[in-house]
Formats: sequence, C-alpha cells, structure tokens
Amino acid sequence: MFAKKGQTMRPKKKSEKGTLRYNIQQLVEAGIKSGDLINAVKVPKGQNEYEWMSVNCFDFFETVQLIYSSVSDFCNETTCPIMNAGPSIEYLWIVDKKATSLPAQKYCDELFSWIANAFDNEKVFPQEFGEKPPKKFIDIITKIYKRMFRVYAHMFYSHMEHLKEVKMDDIALQSFKHFFFFCREFNFLSKDDIAPLESMVQDLCSQAGVSVFS
Repeated sequence: MFAKKGQTMRPKKKSEKGTLRYNIQQLVEAGIKSGDLINAVKVPKGQNEYEWMSVNCFDFFETVQLIYSSVSDFCNETTCPIMNAGPSIEYLWIVDKKATSLPAQKYCDELFSWIANAFDNEKVFPQEFGEKPPKKFIDIITKIYKRMFRVYAHMFYSHMEHLKEVKMDDIALQSFKHFFFFCREFNFLSKDDIAPLESMVQDLCSQAGVSVFS
C-alpha cells in the first residue's frame, strides 16, 4: 500500500496453513487480540524459542517497513539529512568498515535490505530450528531488533505529525508497544538502546505494571 521505489518490501517467508510457522503466527495473532501483551510475547508451551523469536521478527519487520513507508515521502535528504532520534542521538551506518552518517531515508533503505538479506540466509535463519540455534543467530537477530528500534525512534521524533496526518499514529504506537514488550522479554535492548524513547518506554511499563527490563 505504501511501498516506494528504493525501499525493500519483501514478503515474509512463506507460511502455509498447517506448517509450524503458520501455527506460530496464529499464536502471535491470538496473543495480540487477547490484549495481554506481557504474556502474549512469551514462548508458548511446546514451541521452539528460536522459531518464536524469528517468526515474530519477520512480522515486526513487515510492520515497521509498512509504517515507515507511510511517512517516507516526508523523510528525505532535506528534512532528515541524518538518521537521528532527537537532537543528541545520531545513528551511523557501516560503509566499507567505517561508521558513516547517512540521510535517514538512505539509512532505512540500507537497513531494510540488510535485514531482508539476513532472513534469506539459511545459515542464520534455517527453515527449522533445533535445540540450539545457528552460531550467528542470536547476534544477528539481536542486531535486527536493536536497529528496528532505531526506526521507531526516528519516526516518533521526526515524523509523529506525519504519522497523524496519514492516520498511522495509533498503528505505530500499538505496534511499538508490542515490539518493545517482545524485546523486553528476550533482553534484546540495552539501557542505551532505549534512551531516545525512555519516557515512552517507562510509561508503557508503568501501565503494564512491569519493570523496564525483565
């Protein structure tokens, strides 16, 4: 609906009815509909923890791309010459092993392509997970969650009015709530990671009656 030239909008890995991933996605949807996100993000009984992390990661990725694409016309080299979250935090992208400042839209395009390529790598995201994950799985999936958080942080600082204009603000806030509680459950984010949205995160946790870190 909001896809734009230059953005990566790949579909999630195919989940046919009756497959393990299809069943997990049904559990995810049921948990969200229950309204109890603190428990909805926990690994369901009998499910593989790493499969749960990855299927949710695919879904969060699609969601953050959709939300960002709804405001990407407002995010260009003039309006957003750097990828930031407020005046004091800038996110850099590694180019030729060097941390490089990029316009926010370019940063997001690079990030989305990097994530999509990671998902396509079956040495990191296999079709089925065993008792132990692939060697680089935890490192890569943690980086994915951390960097998706940056996209939310940029949007909330620089494009909240635009989200309201395209009537995506409620969707963005609700999806972030689910995203954050999932990250909290698996300790994907550090104190430094959440710093740009610390007050928002504290409010979410206060409303849910939980601490910021599990």
